[in-house]
Amino acid sequence: MKKESKIKILLPILAVIVVTVLIFNRLLFKLKDQIDKVALPIQSKVYNVANRAISIKDIIFSYEEIIAENENLKKENMELKIQKERNQKILEENERLLKLLEMKENSIYKGNLKFARVSFSDINNLNNKIFIDLGAEDGIKIDMITVYGDYLVGKIVAVHNNYSEVELITNPNSIISAKTMRDILGIARGSDEEDGLLYFQPSIVEDNLKEGDEIITSGISDIYPEGIKIGKIEEIDEKENYGYKRVTLKPGFESKDLRELIVIGRENIVNRPIVKEEVEELEGDEKQ
Repeated sequence: MKKESKIKILLPILAVIVVTVLIFNRLLFKLKDQIDKVALPIQSKVYNVANRAISIKDIIFSYEEIIAENENLKKENMELKIQKERNQKILEENERLLKLLEMKENSIYKGNLKFARVSFSDINNLNNKIFIDLGAEDGIKIDMITVYGDYLVGKIVAVHNNYSEVELITNPNSIISAKTMRDILGIARGSDEEDGLLYFQPSIVEDNLKEGDEIITSGISDIYPEGIKIGKIEEIDEKENYGYKRVTLKPGFESKDLRELIVIGRENIVNRPIVKEEVEELEGDEKQ
């Protein structure tokens, strides 16, 4: 009887508990729905922000990789350019050295030749003076002349122990006794305009000068042997205000491009048969 009475008491209590739990659970579900309604938009925004952050991070990393790759490409490109310039300089130097060897083997000059490198040029006076790497220790003396190929470059005006100064024929102070291949005498002097050109002034009025004619040293000098090419006539201007024909010469070199040259002494002579043959060819052309 006691057990039955206890069961009767417990059953209502259990029923109340079950009902209470069910009601509470239902309230929890409703509360969860309410919370979800409020939280989902926030979660969605947080999710979108997180995705954007990840995308931005990926973009940043990607941008850094692109920048790094671009820098590497720039470096490689610069190295290739430097190597190309080096190869070009080596090629140019080899060509110049080969030309010097040809000059030595086929030189029109008889006597001792000294090969020199141009060690310095005054940027402000490119057409006036250069410095070479030979000096008194190498037997260089004042008034020795310098040539490039078969063209006159200038003369030595100052000698130091291991270098010398060369006055170029394009220097405004340079005056050289010259003549045409047809033996018309005159003087060649550097341009006052310092434009790397020269002027030829014939000693007589001459109407047979033509553009392209070669002007050579006359030999009427204590410094320059006869027959060295000075330059070619580039322009003949007959303006009345000159009082004479203004004959412009272009030398056989560009001062800015001079790297090597040959030094020869006054005792050297020019191999005249070569020049004579040129004169004979010109006379033959005139007869034809």
